[in-house]
This record gives sequence, C-alpha cells and structure tokens, in this order.
Amino acid sequence: MKYKRSTVGFRIIIVLVFSATCVSCTKAEDDHHQGIIELALTRPATSKEAVWLEIRAGTLPRGTEIRVSTRKGILLGTVSPFGAQQGREAVTYTIPLPQNTITNNRVHLRLTVDTPGVPARAPQPGEVESINLIYVPISF
Repeated sequence: MKYKRSTVGFRIIIVLVFSATCVSCTKAEDDHHQGIIELALTRPATSKEAVWLEIRAGTLPRGTEIRVSTRKGILLGTVSPFGAQQGREAVTYTIPLPQNTITNNRVHLRLTVDTPGVPARAPQPGEVESINLIYVPISF
C-alpha cells in the first residue's frame, strides 16, 4: 500500500508542475497579445544618465497613434505619424522613462495602437520596426 500511495503523490506533483508551466505560457502569450514587452538594460544608468525609449515606427494610417504606457496602464508617451514626411518608411521617436519604470534593470511596457473608430489593439508587424532603451546624458 505504501508504494501505491507514493505513486499517487508523484502523479499529483507531475500534474501540478505541468499546470504551473501551462499557466506561465498562457501569461506570456496573454502579455504578447496585449502588446506588453520587456526590455533589459545593458547596464544600470549612472547618476549622470537617464534612460529613454527609442521607437522606430513603420508607416501608420493617418490618425493612428501608438500609445506607450506602463504595464499598469500609466501613459508615458505617444508615437504618431504627424510631422513625419510623406514617403518616408519609418520615423524614430524618443520617450523619456521615469526612473520608477525600471525594476531589476528591466522595463515592462504596454504598446497599444489607437485608430479612430476602431478598438485599441497590440501593434502588428511593421507598425513598430524596433524598440530600444538608450542612455541620455543629464546636465544639472
């Protein structure tokens, strides 16, 4: 009987491990569908530097903008094609990041595409060509 009991316990542990794995996969997939990204700093910023976000946006329809916010939904900035020259394929934008958005040398951001009359959604391929963290010197 002891052998049978340990086999049942082992099976329960296996089921729990696989369940936890599936939940984390679902969470990562949900984050991707919601436009949540994680960026890692290559090094901590010095006291004379700030960390900014550099976004290279592809062509967007007129009136469409990409909202950049924290994972919790606090708006950090907006990328819009206004001011971009016609015929240019991509434009680079920079958004300063508050220090409190950096945790353990990582930044979690939510990117949302807003088009008038259409529900907000995560960016599609080509709408955001690249997104990077950059170091900007601070002058006092």
